[in-house]
Amino acid sequence: MIAAKQGAIEKGKTILCGHFPCAYGHDFIEKDGIVEGEETDFSPYYGKGIIAIDAYTVGSGKVNCVVIKDESMEGLN
Repeated sequence: MIAAKQGAIEKGKTILCGHFPCAYGHDFIEKDGIVEGEETDFSPYYGKGIIAIDAYTVGSGKVNCVVIKDESMEGLN
């Protein structure tokens, strides 16, 4: 999230990542979250060129999922 915010993104691509709680992106990058407590936002973080999905499951009890539609697979079903 920090690297993406600093411009380390791939043109035309979106990086899907985990390992660092989404709450960081909501609070420190977007300034709209809460770092601690029951109101902490562990929902997926969507930023320019990045989607972060780490919900800090061990502490939040939540698991994030996102659906990625691969249009190159259209019509193969």
